[in-house]
Amino acid sequence: MNKLVQAEGPDDGEVWRNEAMDLYLQGLKVTDICRALERSRSWFYETLKRYQQSGRAGLKSQSRAPHVVHNRTKKEVEAAIVRIRQTITTGQDPELRYANIGADSIALELKRLKLKPPDRSTINRILSRHDLVQPRPRKNKSTKLPADYPWPKAEGPNALHQVDFVSRRIGGSGERFYGCHLLDLVRHWPYLRIITTKSAKQVAQVLVSAWQEVGLPTAVQIDNDIVWNGGGRGQRVLSTIVRLCLAVGVEVIFIPPYTPKANGSIESFNDLWNTNFWRRIEFSDVAHVQTELPLFETYCRHRRPLPEFEGQSADQIKPHFEPLVLPSDFDLHQHKRLAIRAGFVHFFRFVSSKGTFSLLNETWALDKDRWAGSTVRATIDTQAQQLNIYHHPAKADYCQLIAQFDYPLAEEVVPLDLAYAKIRPSLWPAVKLFGS
Repeated sequence: MNKLVQAEGPDDGEVWRNEAMDLYLQGLKVTDICRALERSRSWFYETLKRYQQSGRAGLKSQSRAPHVVHNRTKKEVEAAIVRIRQTITTGQDPELRYANIGADSIALELKRLKLKPPDRSTINRILSRHDLVQPRPRKNKSTKLPADYPWPKAEGPNALHQVDFVSRRIGGSGERFYGCHLLDLVRHWPYLRIITTKSAKQVAQVLVSAWQEVGLPTAVQIDNDIVWNGGGRGQRVLSTIVRLCLAVGVEVIFIPPYTPKANGSIESFNDLWNTNFWRRIEFSDVAHVQTELPLFETYCRHRRPLPEFEGQSADQIKPHFEPLVLPSDFDLHQHKRLAIRAGFVHFFRFVSSKGTFSLLNETWALDKDRWAGSTVRATIDTQAQQLNIYHHPAKADYCQLIAQFDYPLAEEVVPLDLAYAKIRPSLWPAVKLFGS
């Protein structure tokens, strides 16, 4: 008897079993069948048994997976995963109405239920099996800032607050509002309020209320919005907001114009607000937004898992932190005009190809051959009435004082009230004179 041609493919075993039964039904002896197929007699009789019990269907290849999977997710855990996702997406639970819907958020909720969460991939597989996977929105790629960008060194709670606005209009009513978002960079602790006009009075009240609750920072970092910098009211004019910050001993940092990535943490938080809050439900009016916003704020403080902190929520990062807060009867911001206090106002600026940069409607020139294309920190020292220019070399643990200019102000500078003259951690590296 000629030897059969060997079959190929993922179902080789099924092909051989069918071939064996074909030969058996043709009347060939078992010995001849085993010799032709190069199979053992025990294999043949096992195949024959399967054929006699289930016919041709019994010859199909069967899964090699063990009948009992010892590490299979428990049914109650799988049910809880599905229930948590559905609770979030349907908004049934006010505390989870604006939660993230990903595996990290679900794992944290499982822990709160005293259930041991499986790994992220298992949670995602379970969600996929129940058709609960949603595509992630694509993130725009952003270019990196220069290597000599003078990032402030925020190492403790309330070292640095970033503040920014989002502007929205309610579809039905047509009402416009501004979301004013403050974020403590170290604790990832947000303070969120809604204002109807972006006036200095309303913004000042938001900051005061935030600092009465969250505490005073060493510095506040902001963009170049007109409410922050005072707009086009001439040179060396400090806005109401800058004066308020100086009055309570808070340094002010202006990022470069049109550079939102320099305020990356608050910009990322704004994206979260847009995805989890603004787009989650349809708001009827500004009052509706005001009512729902505390739920989102509470979630971000107490139930939002932060991957960079191994899934901890913001309230778990520094649980024993006691902030320095403004007194509840603070009313300095309600005065008609605030004096300029002794303090520091910083401007991060990119030096042009001509060796110049601008701040507060005034242009300053540096050595073109040495500093064109660099990034500098220009600091107004209101007490000394000087403008100090610093360069932070890439990867260096120091900064260089590269230039100084007289910076006389048109009004008296008042000493900082002793109540706010607290020693706070420095945000800046040690200073060396350029060339030393």
